[in-house]
Amino acid sequence: MAAIYENSKFEQVKWESDMYCAIHIRDLNQWQRGKISRVISETTVEVVLYDFGTKEIVNIICLRKLDEKLKPIRTLALACSLVDIRPAGGSKQWTATACDCISYYLTGAVANIIIQENDGSEPLPVKIFCNDEAGQLIDISEYLVKKGLNSPFINNYDADPEKPLEVPLKQESPCLNELIPETECTPQCLVPEKQVTLSVNEPKEHDSKKLVLKSRMDGAYKPPIIPDMKELKAIINCVGDDGTVYMVPKSLENELNKLMTDIQNNFKCLGLLEPYCWKKEDACVVRGSDTMWYRGKVTEIGGGTVRVLYVDYGYIEKIPECHLYPVVLYADIPTFCIPCQLYKIVPVGNFWQQDAVELLQELLTKRVVEIHLLYFGKKELSRWQELLLSEAGAPVLPPYTMLTLPIPGELFPVSVKHLVSPNKVYVINVCLITGLNQQSDTEDNDVSWDLESESLDQVLKHCNQNVESLPFLTDFRPEMPCLAEYNDGLWYRAKLLSVKEFDPVNILVKFVDYGSTGKLPTSRLRQIPSHLMQYPAQAVKVLLAGFKPPLYDTEKKRIPYCPEWSMQALWAMIDCLQGKKLYASTTQSPEHTVFLYEDEQCLVHMKLVEMGLADLDQ
Repeated sequence: MAAIYENSKFEQVKWESDMYCAIHIRDLNQWQRGKISRVISETTVEVVLYDFGTKEIVNIICLRKLDEKLKPIRTLALACSLVDIRPAGGSKQWTATACDCISYYLTGAVANIIIQENDGSEPLPVKIFCNDEAGQLIDISEYLVKKGLNSPFINNYDADPEKPLEVPLKQESPCLNELIPETECTPQCLVPEKQVTLSVNEPKEHDSKKLVLKSRMDGAYKPPIIPDMKELKAIINCVGDDGTVYMVPKSLENELNKLMTDIQNNFKCLGLLEPYCWKKEDACVVRGSDTMWYRGKVTEIGGGTVRVLYVDYGYIEKIPECHLYPVVLYADIPTFCIPCQLYKIVPVGNFWQQDAVELLQELLTKRVVEIHLLYFGKKELSRWQELLLSEAGAPVLPPYTMLTLPIPGELFPVSVKHLVSPNKVYVINVCLITGLNQQSDTEDNDVSWDLESESLDQVLKHCNQNVESLPFLTDFRPEMPCLAEYNDGLWYRAKLLSVKEFDPVNILVKFVDYGSTGKLPTSRLRQIPSHLMQYPAQAVKVLLAGFKPPLYDTEKKRIPYCPEWSMQALWAMIDCLQGKKLYASTTQSPEHTVFLYEDEQCLVHMKLVEMGLADLDQ
């Protein structure tokens, strides 16, 4: 490729998705094959380097048409997917933590890969083994499951029907007396009188099989014991699609681990049973993708697969029937996982939407939380209650009203409060804010909203003097108005955008009178007094007309959230705007689009065009 493209020159090409190209990687000084995955702007595209599997966002000057001789050569990177696991908590999306963990162990590593099935399609289902920090060879799938970053997913295992099915049940560890009363469980009740062995080839298979099935039909797993206390610590295993939260009391964690160890040591099954007619609510033993055995219960049947609840953990999996066995293990030991419902939480429309479930999963899964038990059986996860429902008495406020811009062609003084990119800024209309039809100083201290009573600045000043008397925010819905503490220690009007982090909780807010955003803990958010809602949000987001990103841009440092622009262009625009008296005139565009002037004639963006950091846009 170096021989073909080393001395090549840039040619204007209208790039579209799925087009093949050659891309110059400047850091490596290499030409590589690629494929356009998406077009970001006229000058910027995202390219998949299909010989390496990575993605790059580059300016089109780094691209060339891919030579026809290079297209037939097969890709050197194969797309693979890990088998036997799925995203944690029943979600369809992999968490960033799980992706970071896989990237940490596998990027640049030499690993052993076992292809599970190769039918020519991609991604290839594989198992990957590599060394961890201690130099031990680990199965990445099993490692992610053990770390709680992913859930086990049951796949078809190879099974030889000619091998005997052995079901030895022998209890060697003491009974878990701490979980249930002595009258219900004694050490003797957990020790079967004899070993049971089944074989599909033995003449006595039918009688032996009936003995095992009798064990199942004579009983089911006992429900969990609700702790006799008002408050406890618990581990949240998962959150179901119906909003049910499955938790295990922290005090029972060791007992659950002991039970799992006993099951692995004493229950060993090889081969398959004859087809069995499963019914809903049937108790069973399940072999997970981590090759461990779990106690389970059938929740749904159909199409050769069944949905099974892992009764000690709360997970629900859709798995082949061949991985279920009609046996009840340790039937006298109650299950450990307690299903809970959030107190006073009713989903919108009485149906749990996927985004609400995913939020719960992100908030709670694999975390140790404080549980408040209510006497009538429901559970309140108090630590996260405030994120999901406003408390009684919290005011429900309308959104902020917005200012309108003057009619097209009219020149009006503005002050730029915040830059998103060189051509996207937040401005305030000085004439509207001051209530004067004349030029005004654009400094913040001289800007106020002049109502019949007090100005906005005066009311905010009074609120800052008495902020301790304002209650903390308890309603965390998107667009919820509030007061937020800025880095200068003062409180300003804001609105909620989203929950940014969960441990600890941090909320992304926008300061509506300035346009800037901030990530704040809940301790820096307070309820906004209702009389502050009469003032419109002062900052208006506008698109600056007359210029666009340059077609030829060799700057390497890009704005991460707006890669069509370079960081140098952003800093240059800040220099053009900072401390200046500016003017704007709106255009006929349906969105807020304005021309921005240094004075009544000179457009601000002309300096960027002269520096080669922007092109004129006719």
